[in-house]
Amino acid sequence: MKNTKNSTRTLTVLALLIAMSIVFSRVLSISTGFVRFNLGSLPVLLAGIVFGPGAGFAVGALADMIGSILAGYAINPLITLGAASIGLVGGWLWQTLPHTLRLGQRLLLSVVAAHVVGSILINSLALHIFYGYAWSVLAARVPNALILTAVNTVLLRLLMENKAVMAAVKK
Repeated sequence: MKNTKNSTRTLTVLALLIAMSIVFSRVLSISTGFVRFNLGSLPVLLAGIVFGPGAGFAVGALADMIGSILAGYAINPLITLGAASIGLVGGWLWQTLPHTLRLGQRLLLSVVAAHVVGSILINSLALHIFYGYAWSVLAARVPNALILTAVNTVLLRLLMENKAVMAAVKK
């Protein structure tokens, strides 16, 4: 019975993280055309770090698919893979990096790798293939990803150092 309670609680928290990602990326977003500033990857990274890379992948994929449908867009599988890979790579690297590294170092490396793979590589490739963006135009996505990496790292560290937040998420 305890296992069912834990899995129900975990699914509930993951559903809330999906909803937060949708709101952060679709509603609380600043768009300049091909570059969007939002914190939609923050809940995805949190899911990957706290619940593991599989959960991060699922939260990223489902948030992107549901958000696309709610916004009236068709689901683009390569962009969905980019969103999902942020949770996968961030969570996987968080688990595999040595615990001897300080919290900030592990977070920074995990978040940088996640954004390089998901945002810079996969999503830029998708924008080039499906929408014809030139590589020179897509280069503007790099500073955006670096800024979001810094913001996500700081916010994740604040969340992870807050015992009340982590107790509510991991209870």
